[in-house]
Amino acid sequence: MSKEAWIINESELDDYQVPIIQKKITQSFIVEGCAGSGKTVLALWKAREIFEAKLGSFYFVVYTKALRQFINDGVEVAGIPSDRVLHHYQWRKLSNSRADYIIVDEVQDFSREELTELQQSANKALILFGDSAQQVYYGLKANLMSMREISYHTKLPMQPLILNHRLPKKLARVAEYLNSTGDNLEGICKKEGANKPFLVKAGSWKDQLDFIKATIKERDYTDVGILFPDNKLVKQADDYFKEINLRVEAKYDISWPDNTKFNLNFHSDNPKLLTYHSAKGLQFEAVFIPHCSFNTRTSSMGALYVALTRTYQDLFIIYSQNLTTYLDPVPKQLFEVVNLNGYKTTAISPMEEEDDLPF
Repeated sequence: MSKEAWIINESELDDYQVPIIQKKITQSFIVEGCAGSGKTVLALWKAREIFEAKLGSFYFVVYTKALRQFINDGVEVAGIPSDRVLHHYQWRKLSNSRADYIIVDEVQDFSREELTELQQSANKALILFGDSAQQVYYGLKANLMSMREISYHTKLPMQPLILNHRLPKKLARVAEYLNSTGDNLEGICKKEGANKPFLVKAGSWKDQLDFIKATIKERDYTDVGILFPDNKLVKQADDYFKEINLRVEAKYDISWPDNTKFNLNFHSDNPKLLTYHSAKGLQFEAVFIPHCSFNTRTSSMGALYVALTRTYQDLFIIYSQNLTTYLDPVPKQLFEVVNLNGYKTTAISPMEEEDDLPF
């Protein structure tokens, strides 16, 4: 199954994507779209248009280092100079950050002041892509704005992307209970999906991680994200997986330099360990969310929503003791419920896979 098709044929675009591709880059604009609507693919397409038509200089700016690494294949396929595609910290460190065009992906993660700086650095046009429902830094950063507020602040028109090409409906029925926008997430998803999300109760933290290792092996997953509410849990899981001989890659940042790691390689089949926040903009064949019994004060509902919407096939929500209260409103019949007391992982067998779509 393809991990990502970065450049697609125009015939494959939906009715909401076509006007964005056809839009001439003569003025600034905003694109708002849900997870899986193709925002990053379209943003790369616009960057390629600027580069190939020699319309002027540009920067493509994303917020996180992990997302910059994830889209590297897309940058190469599009033929865009890699030094023009930067995460925000890199862009801020430039001696000259101005360009004719500034393209920003996941713009809802930027503060009012950061966005003003980006807008002032664009000589000709500012092109923004984002989604209010995926704003994971609320409460952690000051002066964040919704997409509507961003449009008002920048005085730019906004065009919608409506359809979700990534998330199966069976998973959307759960995720939409955490969608702060109140939109009908199930209604905009294009595929039904094979499996309900698995709700897995384990006896302990180690049981959760053992289950993940066994399930990856039995189902032969090669594109896996294991997502956690904070960096300390990423490190603990990374250390334990080494003990039980599961080769993984991780990103965590606890304290510099000893408790910092970034060895993600999106060309490898190794499972990727990240926080919910670092997983923004990424997608995986299977997503595991262990320790989903965390105290609600340690992670926002929006961050968990992002974690739930990172997969294009299978989702495993794993906990011990009490499940997070964020999932209390979700009817239990929407889950495939598994209790790991004396479990055998063969009880969760692979179902027939659907063809993946290019987002």
